[in-house]
Amino acid sequence: MYKLTQTQLFTVADRAAEALFRYCEKFGIHYVVTGSSGGLDSAVTLGLAQIACKKAKDAGFQLTSVGLILPCESNPDAERLGREAIQKFGAEELKIDLTSVFQQIDSMHLLGNNLQIKQLLKRTGGEAAIAEWDWSDKIAKGNIKARLRMMLGTYHVARMIKGIVLSTDNLSEFWMAFWTICGDVGDYGMIQQLLKGLELSELAIYLGVPEEIVAAKPDDGLAIAGGDEDQLGAAYPVIDQIMIKLVQSGFDPDGEMDQLDSLPQISGFDQDLVHGLARRALIGSYKRKGTVILSRTYLGLPEVDELNL
Repeated sequence: MYKLTQTQLFTVADRAAEALFRYCEKFGIHYVVTGSSGGLDSAVTLGLAQIACKKAKDAGFQLTSVGLILPCESNPDAERLGREAIQKFGAEELKIDLTSVFQQIDSMHLLGNNLQIKQLLKRTGGEAAIAEWDWSDKIAKGNIKARLRMMLGTYHVARMIKGIVLSTDNLSEFWMAFWTICGDVGDYGMIQQLLKGLELSELAIYLGVPEEIVAAKPDDGLAIAGGDEDQLGAAYPVIDQIMIKLVQSGFDPDGEMDQLDSLPQISGFDQDLVHGLARRALIGSYKRKGTVILSRTYLGLPEVDELNL
């Protein structure tokens, strides 16, 4: 079974923290902000930020880690664990309660907007979207919570203290497109390429993340379903193993949909699950590509360095 060695764990932590410190030093950034959700990803990010701050202090550069508690109709345990991670890794704590803001938006604006959206779908033949309305509504409300945390939480604080937001996304979520655009991404990602099921837990233990956080059931805290596994259809270690086998067999998560017609059989896993995860990765690939920007050449315009003024 794949397992990181102690040398690898040290190297990952040391290089991630060193890179963050050097980046902040280069651009004169003195604060790094992490939304502390009480989950594994944010706790590991806080742990790496602490090491970066120590490296900065040793080099005579001031760097402060800030952890934000951002409840929004959240489970009280999430706040408790988020605070525990902040305290464990010596970050400065700020709390911004977004519950009343979300509830006001939900009660005053969403109902009227949703009526208009349903009318639009009926006019334009959007039967499939109407059939999935209740599920879409849950996801949409979860996305609003994530974007409120970004807009009124992490990015607001980062702007006011002239800092940057640390991303808490991992490779497993990246493959599954399991994040909110303009919601829970950040300016600097130290764990974006780490597998949540097979690598991140080991790094968390290495860093000393509180045991209760390591053992907790993964949950995005947006009240969409009963945890990440309910939404994704599998636990993270299973997702990691299937996706690794698919990629090793030539599957391209950012490739064409017709790959679904010739997926390999993966021993030990139900083929319907393999197909479902592969399909989710392909459908969500647009999120990984970011904003599409048409080139000047495509638009029939000369390049800027060819303009005669």
